Amino acid sequence: MDFFERIGEVAKNLTEKAGDSLEINRLTGEISLEKGNIQCYQRELGQYFWAKFAVGEKLDDEAMLICDKIVVSQDRMRQLELEIENIKKEREMILEERVKAKVAEVDSNEAQSTEERPQEVIDATASQVIEEKVEEGPKYCANCGGGIKQGQRFCIFCGAEVK
Repeated sequence: MDFFERIGEVAKNLTEKAGDSLEINRLTGEISLEKGNIQCYQRELGQYFWAKFAVGEKLDDEAMLICDKIVVSQDRMRQLELEIENIKKEREMILEERVKAKVAEVDSNEAQSTEERPQEVIDATASQVIEEKVEEGPKYCANCGGGIKQGQRFCIFCGAEVK
């Protein structure tokens, strides 16, 4: 009977360890939940102080330094957004120039000086240039501006679907 008593004791120890492990996992999950709550509260606190700063209320020196950092970051974001817009405008201008050059090339090759150029040829040329543009270099995420490689379906920076 000594053998069966040992097996019973081992089984009892394993059951207790499994129960302890489950309880520890449950408590660890609750700790994680509370950490998430604290982050939400900190975010709310930050928004509260930011609202005071935004209306011109004087905060303590430490809070003012943090608010100043936020203002600098916001200014930097605006500058980066302007750079993005400039890049897009430059790309559009290059595309338009290519379309005009292709149309002029087709005109000179076909020597149709008396007839008007058919709209289909202009459209085909424009779509060809657009396809070249898509193939030639990196694209940028419409959501965050991160670089997108050819064939990529989702942005690696923000997770947005590439369209």
